[in-house]
Amino acid sequence: MPAYRSSAEAEVREAVVERLRLIRPEARIIHEINVSTYGPTRVDVLAVSPAEIIAVEVKSAKDKLDRLPSQIANMLGCAHHVVAALHEKFLVEVETNKHAAHYERDGRFYLRNLPENTGIRHPVRAWVFPEKRRAMKSVAEGGFDRLAYWDQPEFTYEAPLPASALDMLWRDELSNLCGRLGVSSGRRSNMLDLARALRWHCSGRELTKGICSALRARRCVEADPEIQEAA
Repeated sequence: MPAYRSSAEAEVREAVVERLRLIRPEARIIHEINVSTYGPTRVDVLAVSPAEIIAVEVKSAKDKLDRLPSQIANMLGCAHHVVAALHEKFLVEVETNKHAAHYERDGRFYLRNLPENTGIRHPVRAWVFPEKRRAMKSVAEGGFDRLAYWDQPEFTYEAPLPASALDMLWRDELSNLCGRLGVSSGRRSNMLDLARALRWHCSGRELTKGICSALRARRCVEADPEIQEAA
């Protein structure tokens, strides 16, 4: 674990990585990737498959949620699926009925729900750590608990990444992608020029596979070993 990472964050992050490996065994897990869709943001965890990206923001018991809306907005611009992995300390008390209740107090029923104004709404998923049932009643008794289990993102088939996902690539990666896809670019082209040319000349399929391939091959400080895709 890097020295700058608290044990509180590590326990949530490790659970997230374990789940990503289970649901996307072919993906490369990468920690701490910068994106600049709507301003600089660092994504905590990426799971990069050959043609799909899952982005996860981790909020441990020691974090705050004030930046979460902007972080989610950035991740929506670079991934197929966005997950906010929140420690249960952020859940807020809401009065409810006996079937959804987590506890009873003075004859009234309450559950702990997601806080408002966090940016967590469809299609963003919330994974509450630790993963457990909090409902008073069991499933057999008619109890339900929508935050009890971590919802698995559906596999994406023939779904292009958002165009701004190109913002995750470095200049050399953009230049190499232009070469692979036959897009003309000059030696003095900057990142904006290269990204603009790629968006104009290439299909969503080509860009999605190209972005994923570049990220899977990138040398990173904290990530699974690089994966070189077959030509």
